[in-house]
Amino acid sequence: MKKAIIVILALVVFSFASNAQDTTAVRPGKLVIDQTQAVQKAMSTHISRNASRRQSGYRIRIFFDNKQNARVMSEKVAAGFKAQHPGVSVYRDYENPYFKVTVGDFRTKEDARKFLNSIKGSYPSGFIVRERINYPTTM
Repeated sequence: MKKAIIVILALVVFSFASNAQDTTAVRPGKLVIDQTQAVQKAMSTHISRNASRRQSGYRIRIFFDNKQNARVMSEKVAAGFKAQHPGVSVYRDYENPYFKVTVGDFRTKEDARKFLNSIKGSYPSGFIVRERINYPTTM
């Protein structure tokens, strides 16, 4: 009986002593990362050096036409999209004889599909295309 009480008491003491996480700074829905200045500087340097780098990825084509007024229409579609989605990149392109408007820089097809589904009401003819995309920032 004495051994059982001692074992239980030891387990209780060790369970309180082994709590290594500090839960005082926990905020629901937020991830807090503590990192040294050297790591922050290395990450910032990496991002700035790769800002102009391009990689294979996906975009969503929301306009594709070769009619006589296609240039004006592509400008209107691009401006309208920028107004509705200010944080998403918009690219107007002319590849003879077509004017094209593509949006977004998605690393995976699944990310592009999710965004396409969210804008399908406004752009029902939108579709996913594989292109060279800008190197996405992580911060």
